[in-house]
Amino acid sequence: MSSAPPTPPDPGDDHSSIDLGLWAKERHLHGHRYPYVLHALDATAAALVLWDVVLSAGLRRRIAAGLGTDENHARALVAFWAGCHDIGKLIREFQEQIDLDLSAYPAYPHPGDRAGHASVTHQWLVTALETLGYEDEGGYTAHLVAQLLGGHHGIYPEALDEYTTPRFESDVWQEQRERSTRLVHEAAGAPKPPVRFQAPVAPLTCGLVILADWLVSQEHFLLDRLRTPPADGGRAALLAHFRASTGKVVDLVREAGLSRLTVAPASFAESFPGFTPNGLQSSLAHHLPGLCSEGGLVLITAPPGEGKTEAALHVADLLGEATGHDGRFLALPTMATADQMYGRLKEYANRRSEVGSPLTLLHSMAWLNPDYAPTDRELARADDLAPTSWLMKAKRGLLASWATGTIDQALMAVLPSRHNAVRMFGLAGKVVIVDEVHATDPYMQILLERLLHWLGVYRVPVVLLSATLHHSVANSLVKAYVTGSKGRVKKSAPPFVEKIHYPGWLHVHPDSGEVTTNPEPFETTKREPLKVDLVPIPVKGRRPDRERALRDLLSPLVTEGGCAAVICTTVAEAQQTRDLLAAWFAELEDPPELFLLHARFPQDQRARITAELTRRLGKEGARKGDRPVRAVVVATQVIEQSLDLDLDLLVTDLAPVGLLLQRAGRCWRHEHLEIITRPSWATEPRMAVLVPQEQQNKRHVPRSWQYVYTPSLLMRTHTLLARRDGAHVRIPEDIQSLVDGLYDDPTLIEDVTADIERMGEELALRTHGRNAVIPASGGIYGDLSPLTTADFEIGKHFLATRFGADSVRVLCCYRDARGDLWLDEGLTRRLPATDSEGRMSGDDLRAVISRTIPLRADRNTRPPLAEGNRVPEGWERNFHLHDLVLLVHPVGDGTTGEALLGDRRLYLHPDNGLEERA
Repeated sequence: MSSAPPTPPDPGDDHSSIDLGLWAKERHLHGHRYPYVLHALDATAAALVLWDVVLSAGLRRRIAAGLGTDENHARALVAFWAGCHDIGKLIREFQEQIDLDLSAYPAYPHPGDRAGHASVTHQWLVTALETLGYEDEGGYTAHLVAQLLGGHHGIYPEALDEYTTPRFESDVWQEQRERSTRLVHEAAGAPKPPVRFQAPVAPLTCGLVILADWLVSQEHFLLDRLRTPPADGGRAALLAHFRASTGKVVDLVREAGLSRLTVAPASFAESFPGFTPNGLQSSLAHHLPGLCSEGGLVLITAPPGEGKTEAALHVADLLGEATGHDGRFLALPTMATADQMYGRLKEYANRRSEVGSPLTLLHSMAWLNPDYAPTDRELARADDLAPTSWLMKAKRGLLASWATGTIDQALMAVLPSRHNAVRMFGLAGKVVIVDEVHATDPYMQILLERLLHWLGVYRVPVVLLSATLHHSVANSLVKAYVTGSKGRVKKSAPPFVEKIHYPGWLHVHPDSGEVTTNPEPFETTKREPLKVDLVPIPVKGRRPDRERALRDLLSPLVTEGGCAAVICTTVAEAQQTRDLLAAWFAELEDPPELFLLHARFPQDQRARITAELTRRLGKEGARKGDRPVRAVVVATQVIEQSLDLDLDLLVTDLAPVGLLLQRAGRCWRHEHLEIITRPSWATEPRMAVLVPQEQQNKRHVPRSWQYVYTPSLLMRTHTLLARRDGAHVRIPEDIQSLVDGLYDDPTLIEDVTADIERMGEELALRTHGRNAVIPASGGIYGDLSPLTTADFEIGKHFLATRFGADSVRVLCCYRDARGDLWLDEGLTRRLPATDSEGRMSGDDLRAVISRTIPLRADRNTRPPLAEGNRVPEGWERNFHLHDLVLLVHPVGDGTTGEALLGDRRLYLHPDNGLEERA
């Protein structure tokens, strides 16, 4: 049946028979074709099952409210629409794609010059829906439904009007489209048109339709359904197929890992057995339930190490229970912090979940994490929370009930890119937690504000966490959420957040916008005041000279033991500092252990270093006796976020005060646990800040530092700390005044020109952000195309979640004397090859990608690459490999040479990572 050519309906039939020769799917079906009408009915069945099984109660309510109806009616509507998504395939151009000769079937005339099938779906449904009663003013609902279905491949077509809506002639093609549509409508329950359709709900509906289509387009499902085809194209046989598909789709949902992961209501003590809640956690557990019946946004501000993550997980449980949002997404600033959070969230889910369901880790390198994607298949199958292969494919991870990953995964939902509706749909049924919100620059902040706006539109509960957040940023984030949830905020309205009660929390009601701060003060973990020293260092040739200062600061450690970190502004300076200390320590009989951590290590090496540092300098290392006797960690900013390390001394380059305080959170971090014996010289937590001598204006700020931080903020921080005249920083009492004062105190200006330049740069970044994001909900009335199309020509590099971020990955490899390429310097593993279709074994692919390094793109990395930097033949056909840049190191006579990348010379040092040679 599935291989038979189309057969025009007999003019004498009952006007309901549908031609099973008209196909929708054929790829990978071994020569068979899957009839269009069966795919339409399958998609209808999938939408119904997804509504019942996958969508959270809160998401169902929101879609129904957007359609102005009850949930049962909304369920039937989205199922009907899902069944119509491929109606544009019933045209001659599509049917002839597989060399099917239709010339012998005169009843199927050529319909004219039309675009792809998704566009035809859009064009035809605009008028066809009118026959089913979609006749509101201006055809608004019909146009919106047609456009969202025309966007089922991830890009919405341009809106149509009375001049651009094509006319379809009354012919046999039209007859088949109408018959199929009426049958799908009946299968879905014959729903009447919605009374209204709020345009912002369309992306959620589109996301559901796309998911339904993806599920029932899987080859194994299609081949299985072809084993028992309907007897004919009559109504009874086709509806029987529909009912059978409904049961099959339930299995598809389970196999894909889309079942909801739910937790029962519990107190904080029940959620974290054996864990005594501190003041922050107790305050939230006691007061928030009376405030969050409608959900809303919660902002938690507290010092590092105050248990914000545990507080956020409990708050998410409270918000989720109140609103019917049982999903979770935890957004972190970096891949390393996301990897750590995955373990913590998985432990929590194992302890709290009622039913096991996959938990996903979302960033570009997640599949290399052995805890997330173990190579042992039996181990993976034994884990209820392990991701399915379906969820690990591109763009699907947010569809899992619970997930964690980098913040980029959520921010991509508000960039005008393909399938952003799937990301938004994935977020809309969850409670969204964003950690380290202070880590966003002005560009990312605009993206986060727009995301919060849309989460407010969809009534998604949100939890924001920060250790050092300026009150104006907090106000902007809260305002963005309220403009979505409430609809509009008057420009003359007073700020939602005029000051931050630190440490503390606030709750924002989604309807009224009312902000409630923690009703009463609470006790925080007792911390010793932080001694902050400004240590002048010379700047030689525009480069900082740290040697004398480090010898003075680290000599007690060298003599008596202890653990310290030195945080440098750039990777190159961290490498130089590591070399400087290595040369010094080589002179000693009992040298300290020396570690280096930055972003320019191969992925697997960086992961090993991070894991060792976290283990040995964290709580477990102290409890198990693995803490080093004496050790120095040299690092860049990667150490300041979410790494649970405890140091006796912190030495850091000058940075904006909020980041300094964040770094200071690693100093005496676990003192309250009384598990660490401090050396005699470490009588109090101390942060030594290295500042350039004679820093009077930006000319005295090292040039390398100016590429990372705005000079005016460095100068302001220097002045702010210098005015304290050696006074200790009380934690938490002094944190907020220092963070706010950096921007708010006009007397800190040392260089007016530098301050003006900073404000100009921040304005430019915000402008870039506003140009990049999708419109606010009020800007898409009647037209969805701006959600996936920018209003001006824009490059792919612009549509990024981090402005100016690393955009290429390099692979260091080695060439022997014969010209053969190897993956390792010892020439023991050849550079793997791919087959004719670009495929590579899983082990080889992991070996390659785990050795890649992020590198900022420049003119040397833009196509066309020099021949020596191009990937081998075949790699360009592999998704994971085609964009890599090779750094080929020549090996011979016992030496390894440098790799060339345009006019750059680079070398992968075994201890220092990727070095840039002069």
